[in-house]
Amino acid sequence: MGKNSAESSAYAALGASSAKGGVLAAVGETGPARYFANPVDDPAGDPSYAFFLHADGAGTKSIVAYLLYKETGETRWFRSLAIDSLVMNLDDVACAGGLQGLILSNTIGRNRALIPDEAIAEIIKGYRDTVDLLRSLGISVTLSGGETADVGDLCRTLIVDSTLTARIPRTELIDTTRVCPGDVIVGFSASGQAQFETAPNSSIGSNGLTLARNVLLSRSHAERYPEVADPSIPKEVGYRGPFNVTDYEPSLGMTVGEALLSPTRPYAPLIQRLITTLGEKVHALIHCTGGGQVKIKRFGRSVRYEKDALFPTPPLFALIQKQGNIPWNEMYTVFNMGHRLEAVLPADAAATAVACAQELGIAAQVVGRVTSSKGENEVAISSPHGVFHY
Repeated sequence: MGKNSAESSAYAALGASSAKGGVLAAVGETGPARYFANPVDDPAGDPSYAFFLHADGAGTKSIVAYLLYKETGETRWFRSLAIDSLVMNLDDVACAGGLQGLILSNTIGRNRALIPDEAIAEIIKGYRDTVDLLRSLGISVTLSGGETADVGDLCRTLIVDSTLTARIPRTELIDTTRVCPGDVIVGFSASGQAQFETAPNSSIGSNGLTLARNVLLSRSHAERYPEVADPSIPKEVGYRGPFNVTDYEPSLGMTVGEALLSPTRPYAPLIQRLITTLGEKVHALIHCTGGGQVKIKRFGRSVRYEKDALFPTPPLFALIQKQGNIPWNEMYTVFNMGHRLEAVLPADAAATAVACAQELGIAAQVVGRVTSSKGENEVAISSPHGVFHY
């Protein structure tokens, strides 16, 4: 097949972007990146250290928590948004090697008329619980407080964001220019139940929720709670699915709302093991967030990433594709499709990487390999759903 656009037509119709080409161009990031997250000079003035200041959040996943709250009256649904916000920052920075000097500040923007104080308390407790969990797994994050703003004029429901710092020796940065033909790609599953999780994970993470929510949830949600719908989105595009957020779906083994709200799995404890065990054999770590399975294209130089042994498509993504009639080539650019972390390393290091994951109850396997490209980086995906080139 010919090359497929990395931009998502269905996603774009809902006012979102997976490739974020316009944003990357606006900040001057138009070519391959050297590090997964961008380090800057050490503010303490030590040239041997690199510093990260990274911002991310739970995105529109907060709308799912809000809908479950409205349908059940329980504020507990908001708690896991803290996991999403923290992990989206932590795993990005960890993929660049930043696992020291971790300090987190959270920012919550809410419509106070709709989001009660009890919901904010759940989110704050979620941050504390997540930090405690990470500490038990060998990752130390310090909470420095944050800001809760009542911004009903700006925010229809709730925004849960955070900012993370890290400070590490420059010698510990993971430089993706190490990637070379002959390397293999090991994928680490985002589904199933890791040793540190309390329930099976649907694999959704915190990307593509705008698309997932609108193709799975019924129009009745927008009619009963108009604050969850963008009024600029045509009715035939938004909230066009068959499910109520509390409907149990046998293929998922949980309700649709629980699957969409499934906490973003923290990979930082695994990343720490990979770095400690394999050192410079870790040529790149890719957090498959915005851009999904095509995210890796932004890293390395003149290489082709051939993925032909991906994990089976998790049931939630199969349901999204079916209900939304989303082209499969688009699914791979919006969602992680089963693994949200991948490591690029020499073939002789693959078994060790898989073993590191298995120690934490995370499935892992070689999902592809690296070959050379004559020009720009390429990604080729061979799957039961088709062969796609990006």
